Amino acid sequence: MRVARTAVAAVAVVAVSTALTSCGSLDGTSGSDLRSGALTAVQMATIARITGPQNPGSQIGMALCGGLTRIDDAGKVHMDGAASVTSSDRVTWTIKVAPGRTFSDGTPVTAKTWVDSFNFTALGSHAMASNFAYAHVAGYPALNPAKGKAKRTTLSGLKVTGKDTFTLTMDAPNNDLPYMLATLPFCPMPESAFKNPIAYDKKPVTNGPYVLTKLKPQFEAVVERRKDYKGWIPEGAADKITFRVYNDANTAYQDVVAGNTAVLRSLPPGLIAQGKNALGAEALTAVPRNTLETYITWPTYLDKKYPKEVRKAFSMIIDRDAISKNLFLGSSQAAHSLMPNSVSAYRPDPCGTTCSFDPAAARKLLDRSGFKGTIPLLYDSTDTTFAEAALAISNEAKRIGLKVEPQPRPTAALGADTNNYALDGPSLALWGSSFPSASEWVASIMVDANYRLKYTNPTASSEVAKAWAARSPAEADRHWRAAESSILSDQVIQPLYYQVMYIAHDPCLKPHSAGGDMQIYRTQITCGTGH
Repeated sequence: MRVARTAVAAVAVVAVSTALTSCGSLDGTSGSDLRSGALTAVQMATIARITGPQNPGSQIGMALCGGLTRIDDAGKVHMDGAASVTSSDRVTWTIKVAPGRTFSDGTPVTAKTWVDSFNFTALGSHAMASNFAYAHVAGYPALNPAKGKAKRTTLSGLKVTGKDTFTLTMDAPNNDLPYMLATLPFCPMPESAFKNPIAYDKKPVTNGPYVLTKLKPQFEAVVERRKDYKGWIPEGAADKITFRVYNDANTAYQDVVAGNTAVLRSLPPGLIAQGKNALGAEALTAVPRNTLETYITWPTYLDKKYPKEVRKAFSMIIDRDAISKNLFLGSSQAAHSLMPNSVSAYRPDPCGTTCSFDPAAARKLLDRSGFKGTIPLLYDSTDTTFAEAALAISNEAKRIGLKVEPQPRPTAALGADTNNYALDGPSLALWGSSFPSASEWVASIMVDANYRLKYTNPTASSEVAKAWAARSPAEADRHWRAAESSILSDQVIQPLYYQVMYIAHDPCLKPHSAGGDMQIYRTQITCGTGH
């Protein structure tokens, strides 16, 4: 499941604030302060919230969270807030909490702390953004009934067995749990947070390496290192990080080039060639483990309006190779799979004819369907990359008499319509993984909190369960591929193109990631006293 941090979400998130352009930040911090341990980073979009995944503030949240586990650059799991995470059957996991850990207000972090936090988040009536991440913990359905009130308030799969020990039981064998425990949905909260989660989100009491010291959602957020923190701290980590809100990626990029801001996560494809010339190898870093993928998503509540034949025809009028080579100057690659080639279950072309450029076949499908209307193609209005792709698709559609109307919409409005199941057409969606597993690319599609497609697929769900329970990587991959094929056949999500994540940064910085997911707070300062 996609529980990142990053997430890139069901709608590609870019800036919506007009508050800042290319001048200094509110507190005067700039890229030149690196030698004193202060880092300024690009924050794309108004900071709607801090806690929970898949939101513009998630990079800030990562700096505040000390997970039970952590993932290194190579994708390996290490213990962090846990001393150990073990299981003999991959169903029931015993978790021993690392001793001596506290929240930033001094409250101890115990086994009960973790269990209480998980239960609070998993209870549907609390409407927590991270609720979806607990869907495969035993007892989740009882806390999230389709109708009526929940009959219980705690997960049957969670039990405190000692001051520093608890057990977590899944609804089936699951190989991914150690990875999942490293993600934002599994961050702990102190008891004080349960009284008013909304207020807590504005000034969270943290158990991680940083504490939030300033939050002005349309302008900036500032976090500072905790002197009393006993958990893992990245080598060369900044003492202070200012997340500066920008209006668009182009402005942010220019500020990095000018030295006004130190780091921009995920440079848009259209700026990569320019960045290579302007920044050079020492200030532009590729993260090859994290291939981002752009899809076309079709909410299932629009199936009658846009039947399967129409959706397939739409995909077949797209010249993916031309978009990648000509529009984005080779900085992206045509996608024919739901997974990138960095995942072992990857296949070059499971999409088959659906992802092949074939206007003649597309016209036949449209004629057979009898469709005569206009298809609005929705995308975030501040994303220039999506704007170029949408225009290219619209122009190709004209060749067969299909009207595709690119419709840019403000980030907040598009996000609200997505969450409220109120879209009137397909959307361009950007996705990246939290950890190196096929589940991040396949199982995530059927988690409604990710794409809001109202999509279910019993066959694919069965294959996902078998993949999680598999005894070998080869066995797991067979099931991931079967699930992928089943999902692709439904035409609810269509691969478009891949892009490698590029980080634009000051030469005195070395970006780091969690299994390919670049996290700002892990950025290493390599220049200056003490770094």
